[in-house]
Amino acid sequence: MPHHIELFVGGCPLCERVKNMIELGKCAGCVLEVHDLSRDYERVREKAREYRIRCVPTIVIDGRIKVEGLPEFSFICSDEFYRWLESEYKM
Repeated sequence: MPHHIELFVGGCPLCERVKNMIELGKCAGCVLEVHDLSRDYERVREKAREYRIRCVPTIVIDGRIKVEGLPEFSFICSDEFYRWLESEYKM
């Protein structure tokens, strides 16, 4: 099942590392949308408030899962992985 992955970044090397990790692990059907708060803050301000973004990088998946900071896991697109994420990182 394809997922909508939103990544909130701030233009730092750590954010780029997380972006690359997601791009490598997501399947072709999943959509990655990157929100750069250092460049596009006005455009994404409301979304950042809605998701209560407190730090970068932050990953939001399907509006239900939120992972703040550098994940301590590899990103692999599978139903089992998303179920685990939802149980550990539910918004």
